[in-house]
Amino acid sequence: MTMPDASNGVKLSLMIGPRVPVPAPAFVVEALESAEIARSDLEPSGFSLVFKLGKASGLAGDIPMLKTPLLKAGVRVVLSGVLGAVPNVLIDGIVEDIDSQPAQDGGSGTLTLKGRDLTALMDREEKSERYPGMAPDDIARVILARYAQYGVIPTVIPPIASIRDNPVERTPTQNGTDLAKLKEMAEANGYIFTLLPGPVPLSTIGYWGPHVRVGGLQPAITVDMGPETNVSNLSFELEESEVASVSGSVLEPRSGTTIPVRSLPSLRPPLALFPSSANTVLKKVRLLQSRAGQGPAEAIAAAQAQAETTTDTLKATGDLDIGKYGRLLKTSKLVGLRGAGFDHDGLYYVRDVIHKISKGAWTQSFTIMREGLGSTVPMVRP
Repeated sequence: MTMPDASNGVKLSLMIGPRVPVPAPAFVVEALESAEIARSDLEPSGFSLVFKLGKASGLAGDIPMLKTPLLKAGVRVVLSGVLGAVPNVLIDGIVEDIDSQPAQDGGSGTLTLKGRDLTALMDREEKSERYPGMAPDDIARVILARYAQYGVIPTVIPPIASIRDNPVERTPTQNGTDLAKLKEMAEANGYIFTLLPGPVPLSTIGYWGPHVRVGGLQPAITVDMGPETNVSNLSFELEESEVASVSGSVLEPRSGTTIPVRSLPSLRPPLALFPSSANTVLKKVRLLQSRAGQGPAEAIAAAQAQAETTTDTLKATGDLDIGKYGRLLKTSKLVGLRGAGFDHDGLYYVRDVIHKISKGAWTQSFTIMREGLGSTVPMVRP
């Protein structure tokens, strides 16, 4: 079932139910007042759905919306938006919390379902596991395979320091949830772990790998260009004092030699002409956060990963007009920005997107990042 949005030709499709959701019945779709979906590559994506409860019926005061088993904690929700002829899965997740407000002063109450993506399933059971002879990418594949029944498709990119230790010397372990282990390994290698819903309903890509800073561009975010403008409330924040290099040392286990370790200049494809890391006055030096049993290759990768987390110093935020933009802006991809001047124009990485949907309105707020000022491309195309 769909909730039409006549303002920009968007239709919203809702599937809901325990384990395998089905298209929501008409009375549930008609009661859907608004939805908000927050997508990020840093944190699990979350959602909230607000339903109009209606008035109690009969002497018993029953409210049909409160009696349906579809609107309960633990159910799975798939929300998709169709813009023109292109379907986009916005969220595939689990309802974790429910808020309700009864009707007051003759009005209608509301029921709000809140939840997060399928990381909710990955974060519910703490485990004690051993992974003998496995590199981090091997472990990521094993963990993600546990969620194949929910439509999770692993996309795992081996890191540079993809080391398989001799099980006699060291065995990687897990003492926590699957989500905690995936994020721990990702952070140690300068990677991200995120769930990307789609490309079709009931499927989700489990991405464990580097930030994607190459490849095709999404349509440009355009400001101050007359009728081509598709963004409002655009603002920039530059925090050059956050940049840091990382140094330390590690003990080579076989020889007992202490080896100095220092991060290199960023290995990510550059998006800014003048990276903040070149500002030697403000650049900090941080100590390596090492782990027990860490070898030289792992320590070098860890130092680089810790340094890379500080490189994105230029942040732009704004609100996108979906009708003018013509599609939905997606996280974990590149986008061009034009019309803001040489310092701020150019390519950015999309970190966060928030969808705010109601009957007759759909907006997107976004956060895009890069490592400094100045465009690396002569022109940003629409």
